[in-house]
Amino acid sequence: MHNDALTMRSQSNTPRTFFRRALGVAVGLVCLISFAPAVSAQQSMRLERIQIVGLKRLTSDQVIALSGLQTGQTVDTAALDAASAKLLQSGLFRRLGYRVRSANGAGTVTFEVEESAVSLPVVFENFVWFSDDELAEAIRRDVPYFNGSAPANGDTTDKIAASLQRLIASRNINGRVEYLPYVSKEKQELVFTVKGAHVPVCSLHFPGATAISEADLVKASRELLNSEYSRKDVATFAPIKLLPLYRHLGHLRAEFQTPTVVLQSSAQCAGGVAVTIPVEEGSTYRWAKSIWDGNEKLPIEELATALGMNPGDLADGIKIDNGLKNIAKAYGHRGHLTASVKESIEYDDAASLVTYRFSINEGPRYFMGNLIVSGLPAADAEQLKSKWTLGTNSVFDESYVEEFHRTSLREFMTAYAQRSRSGTRFGVEFETRPDAQKQTVDIVINIK
Repeated sequence: MHNDALTMRSQSNTPRTFFRRALGVAVGLVCLISFAPAVSAQQSMRLERIQIVGLKRLTSDQVIALSGLQTGQTVDTAALDAASAKLLQSGLFRRLGYRVRSANGAGTVTFEVEESAVSLPVVFENFVWFSDDELAEAIRRDVPYFNGSAPANGDTTDKIAASLQRLIASRNINGRVEYLPYVSKEKQELVFTVKGAHVPVCSLHFPGATAISEADLVKASRELLNSEYSRKDVATFAPIKLLPLYRHLGHLRAEFQTPTVVLQSSAQCAGGVAVTIPVEEGSTYRWAKSIWDGNEKLPIEELATALGMNPGDLADGIKIDNGLKNIAKAYGHRGHLTASVKESIEYDDAASLVTYRFSINEGPRYFMGNLIVSGLPAADAEQLKSKWTLGTNSVFDESYVEEFHRTSLREFMTAYAQRSRSGTRFGVEFETRPDAQKQTVDIVINIK
């Protein structure tokens, strides 16, 4: 005869919480299911085998190492609950449960898991003394499952920070490792930074620069020089501030590569770095033609005139951008406030020519709604309203609104301030309130 028992436990994870067992009370979002004869909290067994079911990114060995369990050790329910809590606390799992099958004092524990859906890329913001590989290696000594990302919740991020803190201390680098989530429209990241470390940008280099000299690129980047090094700031600087210089010259396919840094210290720039940002300038393109689709209210001739590009012109990206703004204004003049233009570019590299295809969604036409004036005495409010000539139910005209704001409203406020003779400086809030259902626009002018 032998004793055979099966015990099942399941646990669910919520951000920054985990299951624990205390005085027989289940704390957290936990469901316990036991099949008789169940193993009591005091009963122990020798752990013969550990199985992990449901993994997608992690490996069984990584999860077992994180749990702290080892085959051959003696375990009881408390030990298995503690291992489960440790796994949940890492933030790697959304749900976790385990079952135990035992016979003759030995058994197998099977963890059934659902990995967390959110794992954020880890960014090392200013760890200029180490390569990314060195940083990852140091982290894996404490977090063996580290793969360049970390769960948004749980204690994994704290473990990573502690690993990095020990690493910089080993090099006698003064500073405190902190981390914060970084969220933009495109992505979410976990950014680790050494606070208190002074790392100025001592020099900038742009290999590959010919159409624009390296000296001119450095001059255009002078706000980076002597600033505190930031991996994210340096990575975004060139695409935002320098790429328009190339687009202006017709280098529509110019690209800046991933920046690199090396330590560079001098009497004038102690403890700093040299930043290198390679550039691939690409060809200089000229305008071939434009192709339009979706336009009904504006003829192609008017669109082309607003764009301002002719065959053979330098494909000046800044000029093209301004032309698209002119098209938006032309639609706004006719009440199409939500008109949008999507562009696609066809490159003829052999001839260094570009053709732009524009797909237009003109959207509905909006009409003038109400003019609302607040913050003025009634007589003055009526006087201001009398200057507004775009009547209710007229086709809404954005250009009229801009002109009124620039001239009539300014003139009125100047005269009103002079009449008040109080020396008070008045503030003006000017707001357009489109109503998508009614397809009308109210204008609200609030004097403060």
